[in-house]
Amino acid sequence: MERSNPDIILSSLLDDDLFLHWVFEPTPELDRYWEQKITEGEYNIDHLATLKTIIKRLKVKESTLSTADKKLIWTNIHQATVTKKHIPRRYRGKRQWITAAVLMGLLAGASLYYYNQHHKIDYNSLIDKDATSRSGEISLILSDNQVVRIQNDSSNVEYDPTGKVKINKETIETTGNKKSAQLNQLIIPYGKTTSLTLSDGTKIWINSGTKLIYPSVLGKDKREIFVSGEIYLAATPQENCPFIVKTDRMDIHVKGTRFNVSAYPDEEVQSVVLVSGAVSVKGKTLGGTYDIYPNQMLSFKTGSDKVDILEVDVNNYISWTHGYLSLQGERIDRVLQKLEKYYNVSFNYEGAGFDKILVHGKLDLTGSLENALNYISITTSICYTMQNDSIATISNLSNK
Repeated sequence: MERSNPDIILSSLLDDDLFLHWVFEPTPELDRYWEQKITEGEYNIDHLATLKTIIKRLKVKESTLSTADKKLIWTNIHQATVTKKHIPRRYRGKRQWITAAVLMGLLAGASLYYYNQHHKIDYNSLIDKDATSRSGEISLILSDNQVVRIQNDSSNVEYDPTGKVKINKETIETTGNKKSAQLNQLIIPYGKTTSLTLSDGTKIWINSGTKLIYPSVLGKDKREIFVSGEIYLAATPQENCPFIVKTDRMDIHVKGTRFNVSAYPDEEVQSVVLVSGAVSVKGKTLGGTYDIYPNQMLSFKTGSDKVDILEVDVNNYISWTHGYLSLQGERIDRVLQKLEKYYNVSFNYEGAGFDKILVHGKLDLTGSLENALNYISITTSICYTMQNDSIATISNLSNK
């Protein structure tokens, strides 16, 4: 059975030579060893993953920790402790608020606080890569190392002009630096969505499997956020204060604009679809800046310098914010990929030619996965078999 006291778990791991060897010199054998420990319930995967990252981020280099190293690690952990007096009553009651939340906050929150002191921000290093997209609750990581776990499948996060944050209308008390804006991070796992209002009134709809980094108070000369995943954004116009959306492959400069950004790390193509206003896009591999206008989509593939700008029906790309997919000849493999994220499921495929099957119509996302798959199976040549609540097999009948 899994050990119940996180402090005991952490203490034992800091003295475990096999664990430390796994941190500094991982091997396939050690991977299998610790996977077995997790499977048997002796350790929680979050404890192992978060402690590994803490040690690396604190620049501990020796495979045998000194007393000073251990003290440094423990000091950082306990300085990040989230006490109940900072937590609204409705969010209390789970052990997650203590050690697990503290560790996650230390991984992302402390790093966000540190990097925010620099003008140029390396967002890729701040994205919490250990946070799984396949499971868990929505996480709001604040700059003072608090991690707010949001249990609802869909929630609303709002910041006022001073940086105070509310979740579903309830204020979250923070202990960060009140005199300066700090970076926060929202992590939305598969199967969930969230809306976010920034301090300037900008509204963002955040799709499943997305991570977003943004300041609690947007700057007066420049407003900048970073996204890994998909968002639809309605930017508040501010003269002489550009709004910039960054991904790992492009920068989008906007002025009072509504647009959709798709930039999932596991997808080959990134895109921007403009609903209103004007934006310019600069890609790291594109060798130039491209302007797009309403009802246009800019897209490009990873590592490519070729940019496609097409006239599109924007509703096909923003309908997810209203709880459905508007499909006008969409490839079924891409539709199923969206359903995997939206419903937090995995599909196994039998047969080939899924990229040749096109789907038309309005696919309701407010119902069950089976309802969505039923619609697709009626209107196309595929059928499906549910293996359990999270895995389904998709077959192409046209190949049989």
